[in-house]
Amino acid sequence: MDKYVRGYLDTVDDVLRNPLVISMKQYNHHAGISTHFHSVYVSYTVYKYCARRNMEKQLTDDITRASLLHDFYLYDWPTEKHEEYHIFYHPKEAVKNIEKTGIIKLNYMQKNMILNHMFPAAQMPRSLGGWILTAADKYCATRELVEGEKCFRAIYNDIDKEIDDAGTVL
Repeated sequence: MDKYVRGYLDTVDDVLRNPLVISMKQYNHHAGISTHFHSVYVSYTVYKYCARRNMEKQLTDDITRASLLHDFYLYDWPTEKHEEYHIFYHPKEAVKNIEKTGIIKLNYMQKNMILNHMFPAAQMPRSLGGWILTAADKYCATRELVEGEKCFRAIYNDIDKEIDDAGTVL
């Protein structure tokens, strides 16, 4: 198992166990990748980046938890249309869903991170966390498009097994 999985799970375990977060498995992100897979991949990448740089624990936790929910839009975007294009609409929908469900209480930085993670299509991020999420999202999405699930499947399975062994199906 990758050495960062335990710390990552300590940071996001409660969010990963939430039934609405689990439901993200049914929504397509792109190229046959679920929104759940993509969100775990992005947030794990963010956690690993922060941990390798020995960033302050609270900051690492805040950035990682917001990153896990950056695409918490809960709809099938290729078929469900809205008044705006998905690229502009989904960050606002994610924030609205997080606030409505209370999965986490967003602070200002986390909200800005999610709202601006589509930069340059959105406003420029206003925090280090925003830049980290934006870069990780682009990196992970590119790898998913080029490599498919194999880019993260082994670690995703380790995370899934840890959650499952603790008594909750991921």
